[in-house]
Amino acid sequence: MRLLYTPNPEYIHKVLVVAQEAGVLDRIEFERQVPFAEDTSIQHHNPLGKVPAMILDNGEPLYGGLVICEYLDSLSTTGRRVFPQDDSRWLALRQMVLGDGMFDATTNMRVESWRGPEAWHADYLSRERAKIMRCLETMDRDAAGFSSEDFHIGHICFAGGLSYLDLRNPVRDVALEPGDADFVWQTRWPRLAAWYESILTRPSIANRLA
Repeated sequence: MRLLYTPNPEYIHKVLVVAQEAGVLDRIEFERQVPFAEDTSIQHHNPLGKVPAMILDNGEPLYGGLVICEYLDSLSTTGRRVFPQDDSRWLALRQMVLGDGMFDATTNMRVESWRGPEAWHADYLSRERAKIMRCLETMDRDAAGFSSEDFHIGHICFAGGLSYLDLRNPVRDVALEPGDADFVWQTRWPRLAAWYESILTRPSIANRLA
């Protein structure tokens, strides 16, 4: 299997976490691709021009991080599955979408901020900012029950969304509202912050390929 991705050790790549949890990380060949670079070839494997994309051993492509995650989970050799197979699956999938959605909102806000401030679409930025805040509020409530749950794809996507927000923090960069210039989500949601700090010690999350 060959994985096309953009490495950055400062945030959590959910595909790598799932691969390690499944015990198949050593079966993957890694290829660095930068979707915005002129010399990228990602579009030959994913018509959307996005990473990650995976080329299977039979030559067929898979794209979409969550699809790749579920495929790798299906190959698990460890006896663990991060996609639950019982009724807890639906909560895990809901949390998966929430964490991944916050990642997307962070990305959308960041990309819009690449324009000069005079060209910003303020309404668009405000909507994406509001999504991030609602996600954090919901994640904080959900984190109250995490200590008794098995590790699953929802936790992985929460950690991925939070690490990306830490890395880019467009809320602080754009500063739409009073206090945003000093925005630190950990201060407002300490319960979620405590869970996040604890999950960073899990070997599959601590192992971030550069």
